[in-house]
Amino acid sequence: MEYYLRTYGYLAVVVWTAIGGEEGVLVSAFLAAAGYFSLPGIIVASALGGALGDQIYFYLARHHGERLLNRSERLRKLFPRAQLLLQEYGAAVVLASRFIVGLRIAISTVCGIFRMAPLKYSALNLVSALLWASFYGTLAYHVGPAIRSRLPSPRSPLFWGFLLSLAGVVIIVRLWIRKRLAERAITDK
Repeated sequence: MEYYLRTYGYLAVVVWTAIGGEEGVLVSAFLAAAGYFSLPGIIVASALGGALGDQIYFYLARHHGERLLNRSERLRKLFPRAQLLLQEYGAAVVLASRFIVGLRIAISTVCGIFRMAPLKYSALNLVSALLWASFYGTLAYHVGPAIRSRLPSPRSPLFWGFLLSLAGVVIIVRLWIRKRLAERAITDK
């Protein structure tokens, strides 16, 4: 990952957050604290990447919503819950969607299927992504130096091993939370 971040810089952050989410923001902000990037640049790049990923799901759902639901078992299971949240809370759900673990993609899909106005969705999605990137980026940026002071040099393989391990822990926690939410959704039926 170091190669891609050093070679492509903020573009790599945009792509990583469009695909991966929180891991990209956390690791990139951690690197910003180490002097490789600027925090405002990481926040903007992460917000753009996060918003871009959700926009893709939104527009796919606007044009191919039924096929998306039929092809994705996970999305089909989460769809009723996301639909209920959107009906109950409206635009506020889109603003909070980046923070609702396990339902972000389902919420984008429901908004697309229900044909929310594209400009409205895009504006809410971008604000949500900016809040999300600011929260996680600032957190990692300020916690990063405390952790970094206890780590080997960034030129050391141990440093990059730690970053990969940290990203792995974040992914495992996210998967565990998704599993718990799915189990809860099944028991709520």
